[in-house]
Amino acid sequence: AISREMTNTIDGGKLYVQHVIAQNAKEFFDRLDGGASVYFCGLKGMMPPILDTLEQVALVNGLDWTTKLKEWKANHQWHVEVY
Repeated sequence: AISREMTNTIDGGKLYVQHVIAQNAKEFFDRLDGGASVYFCGLKGMMPPILDTLEQVALVNGLDWTTKLKEWKANHQWHVEVY
């Protein structure tokens, strides 16, 4: 579990989901490519920075983010419930 009360190692600010994903990017992508599922739930404002982080990770690793996301969605591995 993570909490905004924790600090991130990037700039010492509050810790958000996108920071944890960035710090564990290889494992995140490897697990999804291995068949795992991911579920994001919360305020809709949380998704843009998460998506931006994932896109940056994909680009750095030579992946086409749009294709990768479509793949995960088609395989029912990508779940988002925001309000």
